[in-house]
Formats: sequence, C-alpha cells, structure tokens
Amino acid sequence: MANSYSVRKSNIMTLAVVFAIIICVSVVALSGNFAVNKAQVLEDDSIFNLSSVDFDNGQSVYLSGNWRFYDNAFIVSGQNEEAALTSSLKVPSAFNYTLNNKSYASSGICSYECMINNVNAEEYLTIYIPNITSAYRIYINSVLVCESGNAAESYDEIWTTASRNALPFALEAGSRYRVVVELAARNNIGLYMPVKLANYNADRTAQAQTAALRFITCGIVFSCGFIFLILKRLVDKELYSLWLPVLSFVLLIRILVTSESYAVIQHMLFDVSFEDISIFTFISTFIIKLIALVYIAKCLKIQLKDNVYVSFSALFLLLAIGINFLPNSIFDIYYYMILQLLSIIIDIYIINKLCIEAVKKTDYALLYLFSYIFIVLGLLVDVLYVNGLTGVNLSSFMSVCFLLFVLFTAIIHAFRIRKIFNYALDSQRLETELERANVQIMLSQIQPHFMYNALNTIKSLIKRDPEKAEKAVIDFSLYLRGNMDSLTKTDPIPFSEELAHVKYYCNIEQLRFQDKLDIFYEIGPDSFFVPTLSVQPIVENAIKHGVTKKAEGGSVTISTDEDEENYYIIVEDDGVGFDVRSAFNKQYDNRSHVGLKNIKERFETIMGAAVSVESEIGKGSKFTVKLPKNKNVSSLQEIDSLDKKSDIIEEMEI
Repeated sequence: MANSYSVRKSNIMTLAVVFAIIICVSVVALSGNFAVNKAQVLEDDSIFNLSSVDFDNGQSVYLSGNWRFYDNAFIVSGQNEEAALTSSLKVPSAFNYTLNNKSYASSGICSYECMINNVNAEEYLTIYIPNITSAYRIYINSVLVCESGNAAESYDEIWTTASRNALPFALEAGSRYRVVVELAARNNIGLYMPVKLANYNADRTAQAQTAALRFITCGIVFSCGFIFLILKRLVDKELYSLWLPVLSFVLLIRILVTSESYAVIQHMLFDVSFEDISIFTFISTFIIKLIALVYIAKCLKIQLKDNVYVSFSALFLLLAIGINFLPNSIFDIYYYMILQLLSIIIDIYIINKLCIEAVKKTDYALLYLFSYIFIVLGLLVDVLYVNGLTGVNLSSFMSVCFLLFVLFTAIIHAFRIRKIFNYALDSQRLETELERANVQIMLSQIQPHFMYNALNTIKSLIKRDPEKAEKAVIDFSLYLRGNMDSLTKTDPIPFSEELAHVKYYCNIEQLRFQDKLDIFYEIGPDSFFVPTLSVQPIVENAIKHGVTKKAEGGSVTISTDEDEENYYIIVEDDGVGFDVRSAFNKQYDNRSHVGLKNIKERFETIMGAAVSVESEIGKGSKFTVKLPKNKNVSSLQEIDSLDKKSDIIEEMEI
C-alpha cells in the first residue's frame, strides 16, 4: 500500500512539474509575441504601415505578416523583376502553409517582397533578419542595405554566417518603400525568422549588451565546469561525477555556437557555415539530455539498466538522422522543430526519476530537480525561438537558463561539501573522545603499578632499616597524595607538579638502593605542561631496569631544555641498557620497562610530542621527549581547538 502511494505521489508530482514547465514556456513565448511592436497591414497583405513606431526613441518592429513569395528567383540582384509571383506567405510562420499542393525544393534560392509605409525617423535605421541559417540580402528600393553570408545561385557556393553587414540608412517620412529579401540555403530557404527594422544606434547598443551578457555567461559556465573538474580530480572522486564538468562544457559549446556567440567565434572555427553548425545545434539537444541523465543518475545513485541508455541513445540517433528522410519541402524547419520537441520524452523520464527520489526524501533530489528544470526551459524556449515561433529576440534566454543550472548545481555541491565538512568535524570530536577514553584506560593500567612498586619498596626497608622506612612512609604519603590527586586529572599538568612526583618516587628508591643510586636534576625551563604521570614511569624504568641491574649501581639524570619551537625532557641513565624494539612490544611492556609504549602513545596523542629512545646494552639508555610549544596547553579542549584552527589554516593555504 505504501509503495503504491509513493508511486502515485511521484506520478502526480511529475505531471505537476511538466505542466509548470509548459506554462512557463508558453508564457515566455506568448508574452514575447504580444510585446513585439507589429506593423499594421494596409491596402493588401504585403504593405506595412509603420506610423505608430517611434524609431528615434529606440523602438523596433518585426515585419510579421504576409509577404509575396517568389520561388527559385532573385528578383533584384538577378534582374528578374518580371518573375512570376508564386504565392503570398505569412512570415515568419511560412511552414504552416501548403503551396497549392505543389512540391518545392528545400534548398536553392527564393525572394520575399513587401512594402513599408509611413516610416517616421530622423535618425539612421537598420534592417536585418536575426538568427537565420540562410544567406540573404535585403534591398530597399533595389538598394542593398544588409547582407549576410554568400547568397549565391550556385548550390556549392552558398555559405552562411551568424554575422551580418547591415548598413545604416535614412528613409523619408510619408514615403512608401519596397523591401526585398533574397534568400539562399542548402537546407531551408523559408523565411522562418521575422525581418527586423530598428534604430541603428539603439540596436547596435542592444546587440553589444546581449553579446556581452552571453560571453559573461560563457565565462561563468566555463569557470564552474573547470572548478568541477578540479574538484573531481583533487577533492573527492566519489562526490564529484566526471559527467558534471562534461555537461557544463557541452552546455558552454551549445551557447557558443548559437546566435550572437557564433558571429564572434566563426572565424576561429575555420568559418564553418552557420547552416552546418545549426545541424550540430540540433543534435546537441539530444546529447545534452543524455549526459544530464547519466549525471543525475550518478549523483543520486539511481540504478538504471544499460538498456535505458541504449534505448534513449538509439531513439535520439533515429531522430537526429530522421530529418534526412522527411518529405522534400522548403518548410523542413518545421520538421526540425517537431523532432527536437520529441526529445521531451527523456525530459519526462528524468523528471519522473527525480520526483521518485524526492518522494523518497533522497538528499538533494529536489535541488537536482529544480536545476534540471533550467536546462529543459532553456532548450525548449531556444527551439521555439530559432524556429520562428517567438516574435521577439529570446536568444539570451537559453544562456541565462544554463547559467542558472550551473550556479544552482554549484550551490548543491556547496551544501554537500558543508555536510561532509560537518561529518569531518563530528568524526574529529569522536576521535578526541576516543583518545580521551584511551588516556583513561592507560591511566588505569599505570596507576596501580605505581602503588605496587612503592609499597614493595617500603616493605623491603621495614625489615632492613626501620628509620629509613619511616622517612620512606613520609615520602610515600606525599607521593600517594599527589598520585591520588592525579587519578582525577586527564588534562595536562605543569611539569613542576610532575617533577614533584618524580622526586618523591626517587627519594623512596634512593632510600632503598642507597649508594647504588644517584639522582641528578638539571632542570632548565619548567613552565610547560605534560600528561599526568608521564615522566615518573620513565624515571622508574631507568632505575629498575637500568641502574639497579648493575652490580655497582649507577646514576639517573633528569634534565629539561628548550629552543625556539620545542621544550625537551631528557631522562638518561648509565645502566645496563635494553632492546628498544622489545621494550615497545605490547606483550613485553606489562612485564618490564613500565609500559614505555603507553607513555610514548600518551605523549604523542595528547601533546603532539615526538618521543625517541636510545639504548645500548652495557652502556645505558636515553629517553628524549620533544614537546612542540605551539601545542603545549593545559587542557584537551585547547588541544582540540588548536587542531581545528590548524586544519582551517591548512585549507586556506591550499
């Protein structure tokens, strides 16, 4: 029951998202058509009255309406003024018409003609066709005012470009002018984009702003893609899918090869015809969605069978090449649009998968859903725009949507990084707690050992020398008092306090061994901290397993020193020496050498110290502790804080 409820909920959510996308695309497209300042038709279907357009204040007009169509003729440059009129076509929606059930070539040349009337403009004007993949020339009263590409009569010589050479011109108020557009194309010669008439200076400024916005967008998308690639390479190979930078770069390429962008970079790409590039643009729609499917599946760990990828790839390959098998018509651009819109199939599939994950409350599923919606909106609106279904220039809409996708994705990964960082902090805190617990365990191992040795010393002195035993009891009581206080201390203590413990212990041992044991103190700096009960076991080790093992006895020297970065504690004896490797063996330290391995681990764990042990059989031993000054603090909390600050500084340096 719960499973069917989840399926129903995800399906409803999918329908709601798809419906919202349709509404958004419709609003954008229709608002553009309503906003455009269209001319009023007078006298007949090919005459436009422009009296209401204020060109001098920056207004522009798209000459959308009925134009006279001349098939296979250049009526101006070809000096073919007597060419027979083929039909009257609606521009830019010419593909909606059938010309007397007659089949026309999808490539070649043609001409469109209209009249404009009552143009009121004191400043210079410009006229051109935005974002069309055909080569064209525009004449006003047989004077060439705009040219794009090479509109040649020979099929092999036709070459198209995204740029244009639009000359400024002036028109007399109240006069009527004849506008002729001559088109040449190898694929689509229909006038599926509207002709635009605008103020020359205002239009150039608007185009410059649009191009600047597009290239700023390209720069941001490229930077984000490059950063995603670095994160994939250096930070976390599992967190960052390689498909994310791939998707970012494909989106970048799609932006660069359309509209204003390609007009700038066309010469860098060996002047490949804009018409040929439009084929890549058509195919890239499918490529982008396939990569997005793989990327989202990887990020959310959605299990998809291989046949899903194969099926969609085969479908898109069929759609991409299917245009070549459609009816031979001058309106092929219509089929281009239909085939691109069929790619919505994969959009619905991806959205459904994301909705399923959102219903399951998978981390970041909703955020990935919103980010993918930007790709869908951008591609859909661009398909409508490049096929002439929007009367206003929406060339920047797709690039802005792609930018929002990349930025939204960056935000998603910022959240993921923050979550991982918080996990790391929690792990560090747990590690600190474990270290604290380990310290307590080690203390529980060491503290009974001290008491056992001290009592044995006093016991041996009672039989041999009661007076010295009494002195030993006093020293032991002072030692025991300090030792019992140490049982409750897990934080580091001042070295001077630890040294007092050492002296109490040494006094007891000297009473026991008398002339066979000499203790020397060469104390320099003592204003630093050490772990509780950390130096005394080292001294005990030197006495019991070094000096007292020699028949003649020996001496133990306890000294401290410092340099700019470290404090040093040195315990040196001239005893019998020992095997250092065996002394640090876990099975060995409970039987001798008073747990040197424990002492070493405590210094390293709590104080970040470096411990070195040197010993030579028959000559003695030297135990050196190097304590970094920058980590020498009085509490484990301060140590934890220092470690965190150090990690942050290292991250900033990286």
